[in-house]
Amino acid sequence: MQRLEHSIGTRLTLIISAIFGLYLIAVSAIGYVMYQQYQGFSHLASRQFDRAMAAAELTRDAEVIAAEVFEVMVGSRRSVSAGNERADNLANLYKTARERLDELDRLEVVDISARLALDRWQGPFFKSLGQLGQQLESEKMLQQAQLQRLDRIFLLLQQLPLNMDTPELQPYQHRFVSHALAALAVASSALSTERPGHIAQLERTGRQALQQLAALPLQDEASIKVRQKLQEALPEVFESRLPLLKSARATLATARHTRVLAQKLTGATFNYHLQLKASAKQAIAAHQGLIRHSLLGLFAASLALVAVTIGAVMYVRRNIVQRINRLSAAMQSHLHGRWVPIPQDGADEISEMGASFAVFVDARRKAELQLEEMNVHLQQMNTELERLSTTDSLTQTPNRRCFDQQLELEWYRALREGRTLSVVMADIDLFKCFNDTYGHQKGDECLQQVAQAMASQLKRSSDMIARYGGEEFILLLPGQRLEQAVQLAENLADAVRQLDIEHHGSPLGRVTVSLGVAAQIPLPQGRVEQLIHDADNALYMAKKQGRDQVCTGSIGASQSVT
Repeated sequence: MQRLEHSIGTRLTLIISAIFGLYLIAVSAIGYVMYQQYQGFSHLASRQFDRAMAAAELTRDAEVIAAEVFEVMVGSRRSVSAGNERADNLANLYKTARERLDELDRLEVVDISARLALDRWQGPFFKSLGQLGQQLESEKMLQQAQLQRLDRIFLLLQQLPLNMDTPELQPYQHRFVSHALAALAVASSALSTERPGHIAQLERTGRQALQQLAALPLQDEASIKVRQKLQEALPEVFESRLPLLKSARATLATARHTRVLAQKLTGATFNYHLQLKASAKQAIAAHQGLIRHSLLGLFAASLALVAVTIGAVMYVRRNIVQRINRLSAAMQSHLHGRWVPIPQDGADEISEMGASFAVFVDARRKAELQLEEMNVHLQQMNTELERLSTTDSLTQTPNRRCFDQQLELEWYRALREGRTLSVVMADIDLFKCFNDTYGHQKGDECLQQVAQAMASQLKRSSDMIARYGGEEFILLLPGQRLEQAVQLAENLADAVRQLDIEHHGSPLGRVTVSLGVAAQIPLPQGRVEQLIHDADNALYMAKKQGRDQVCTGSIGASQSVT
């Protein structure tokens, strides 16, 4: 039992077990921290962020309702049926957004006062909206009746003999036409006036004209019928004008009241949005604090694991490696025919190795073979690591490090040979909006498709495309002039358009790229950074001028080519 406790295998087992145990603890801690980060991020993404966005959508719907209702129902060319239908559609959108927000709020603790403010103005606003629709319907009926009376006046006007120079007209007929025209003119003025006092004055003038008509001794049947119709139509005109004016004023008052309620409802929804936004910011701050504490904990665990590993290495080196080295030197001396004492101190396997020299030689040969195999395997692993270090894992294109190395080589090669070196920088338009709309998984798929589409346009082995960072790609085109690089950039833009990837956040409705092209013949005093800078400026101008286009860059200027 004592021999087992002092054996090398036991000590190595204890050391390895201790290190592996610490490693498991560290891995468990990292897993726990990652789980906490996942939980926190899920909470932010699925609850806090969704609630804030739902509140923002509710605020937008309230604003749209207020603007649309006021424009459709109070405008000079309003339509009652169309207005009511649009108001109902907008109200349904608002109620849908409110139901979604209420469903999200049930999972969180919210300020009840903000929700009460929404409930306080929501009901009165939609009630006032219905009253406004009823008021407009009533006003429409009165306006239709007024139009019918105007038609009657127009028909009466057509029945009058307006040509006063006709010799067949009798003197009384001349007076009849004059009084009838005066009465019709008064009635027409009453249909367009807006002031009650003016209407009363016109009504008195109209009654005087009717009295003068009644006093005329008419003899022909046609004039008598026209006078009778005038006596019936004119009082109706004056009696109906005041109710129409009152209805219009009542409609305007109802519209103003509806507008005030809409503004209050919009203010309440915006305040609720601000409250949810502040809550989301607090959750983000708490999540950031958790990340900081987690990083500190992981750093401390890493330090402890490093310290234990260093201690174990030192212990193994002092108590095992050095003793083995002494034994190895003794065995080498024996192999060369020199006798030296073989170290046999200790009560472990090392002391037994001195008595098993022949077995040790065989074991050494096997160890050398295994070491050679391990070296081959290690070389293969190093080659794979080198490939991974220069390749972007998502798009499987060279990364920025690989591009920088290749750019430096091609720069000096172009400097020696005196030929042109071109660079194209490409950026996916509105990619952040694409990620926010469709999610990061769709964003990764979009990056992969765009990278493959652009890479397929490269026909020369010397051309190179690399992921420059985020949604940016860069192409290195040795030996190509500026016009050739511009044509290739146009082909790249067309290839991305042909992917026809849906993108509602883009004005074009699909994923597009903006490209900046720069070309230069390197000079001894020149700098490769200036070439990249020119391409970047051209890309900036392409995005500034509306995206989905190619611009060329030079020192201090850029020019659009699409």
